[in-house]
Amino acid sequence: MRRQLSRLCQQEEKKLAQLGRQRDEFTRRLQQNRQQHQALSQLIVDYTGQSFGGNAMLWQNASQMAQTLEPMKAKLKQQQALLQQEQLRMEGLWRKQLGRQQGLKWLQGQTLAAELERLARREQAAVDDMAGFYARTKV
Repeated sequence: MRRQLSRLCQQEEKKLAQLGRQRDEFTRRLQQNRQQHQALSQLIVDYTGQSFGGNAMLWQNASQMAQTLEPMKAKLKQQQALLQQEQLRMEGLWRKQLGRQQGLKWLQGQTLAAELERLARREQAAVDDMAGFYARTKV
């Protein structure tokens, strides 16, 4: 029983570690997405906010570039929403697994404590029997 419980604890710890790595990966990807979104937003602001001193060609190129970047920004925003949902899902799975793993660790500790208590009682009974045996033989 103890060996099975120990093996189960190890499996649950491995699952927890794997979910933790996945959770961290989603966090990293979400942060990367936010940085890209911010960079695109800044580029759009830069292209739309420049004055070209009456040079229509430069103004048109900047305007086209800003228009080209807008769909990319929208796509990043959509990806960000999906990543956030997936990150929340992974966080929930990780928390659930953490609870399962901690519950098994607690059960493992309780099982060990019960076994040690049983051994201590058995030992005490043997000592009591020996003490009773010696007390009878001295009489």
